[in-house]
Amino acid sequence: MIDLFRAFATKDDFFYDGAFIAKVKYQRFQSKLENETYKNEIMKSNRRLCIINCSGYVNNEIVETLTVYLMMNAAVKEATQLEPIKDVGTLWRNFSIEEIADFSHLTGDTNSIHLTENPVVQGLLILKELCDTIQTNEIEVKYVYPVYGGEPIYIKYEGNLIKGFSNGILCFKVTLL
Repeated sequence: MIDLFRAFATKDDFFYDGAFIAKVKYQRFQSKLENETYKNEIMKSNRRLCIINCSGYVNNEIVETLTVYLMMNAAVKEATQLEPIKDVGTLWRNFSIEEIADFSHLTGDTNSIHLTENPVVQGLLILKELCDTIQTNEIEVKYVYPVYGGEPIYIKYEGNLIKGFSNGILCFKVTLL
C-alpha cells in the first residue's frame, strides 16, 4: 500500500501542492507481491478537480488500485456546524505532527499543507490506518473537513458506513465496499 501511495505522490508530471483530497477509493485484489510495478493515469483534470488512478501490477495483472479525487486550488473549508456533535463515537486515533511529517517523507508527499506547524493529516494516512483498523481491502473515503495533527479522531459505525469526527465536526465518511 505504501509503495502505491509513493507512486501516486511522486508522479513526475503532476504537481498538487495545496490541493485537498475530496475522495479516495482503494481496492486490493491480491496480497502484497514482490516486483509490483505502478502506473498513474490522470482520468480528469481541470482547474477545480483532478481524478488520478494509480494501479499496481504484477505480470501485467492489476493487484491493487487507488483512485484519488483532488480538489485543486481549494481553500480550507470553514466548519458549517454551529454546535459540535455531542455523540461522536469511540476514540480512534490522534496523529502527531511527527507521524504526519514521517508519512510525508515516506511517501514523497511534499504538499505544504502537511509540513506546517499545524499540519493537515494526509488523506492517504487516514486511509491506510482505516484499512489496518478495519482489516479491509475495499474502501472508499469521502473527506468532508480537514483533520489536523494533534487532534483526536473519533469514529462511529453505522452498518457499512463509518463516520470520522474531530473537534465535534464530521471530517470523513467511510464506505466499506
